[in-house]
Amino acid sequence: MAVGVVNPDGDSTAPVYSEEGRERLDAFRAQFSELPEAGAACVGSGMPGVMLSLVSYPIEFVQNDSRILMVAELETQVRRVFIDGRAHPETAFPTNVGHSSGEWDGDTLVVDTKIFEPWPLAPWPRSEDARIVERFSMTTMDQMPVQRQGFLAGVVPALNDDVLVVDLTVTDPAYYDGPQHRIAYYQRMADDVTSEYACSRGLWEDDLENYRNN
Repeated sequence: MAVGVVNPDGDSTAPVYSEEGRERLDAFRAQFSELPEAGAACVGSGMPGVMLSLVSYPIEFVQNDSRILMVAELETQVRRVFIDGRAHPETAFPTNVGHSSGEWDGDTLVVDTKIFEPWPLAPWPRSEDARIVERFSMTTMDQMPVQRQGFLAGVVPALNDDVLVVDLTVTDPAYYDGPQHRIAYYQRMADDVTSEYACSRGLWEDDLENYRNN
């Protein structure tokens, strides 16, 4: 679970948009009288937001010889990081989380992600040309440069002193004023804390009430 995010290049963790990026965001908003919250419709924003979220939902990591599977409780977003040497495919269906290939650099896992479906909403919009590079490494609580945040961080104890560091850089000239560099910190939780995200059931039950016989 992410318990802290820092911007090593500045004080604010908010993204810095280019002029073109602001125009794109404004143009999308101008098409609608209001923008309903995507999360309220169980729609995840994908990368990089899913890795930078501080809303206290855990991410479960499962590894085998060919991949690392990341299952985020938030909107049940799923990432597959292939670690068997395969390259990005020439043709692939774009998705919100993209296609990820990783390789080890010593004790650090370097993950390159591309082939995205565009996402038009702040804070982390992206075009189809977005590229994200992450460096995953381990540290300890006493080495975190930020105080733990989020609801669960205050009420659910960490399993131990381990901290996963996700050093992430987003490059997307269509939206951002240069590469956006952020570092997220994850505390280790028990392996049974990830729960079902029942958002879509709630939507179905609300819709069902529209057809209730009086």
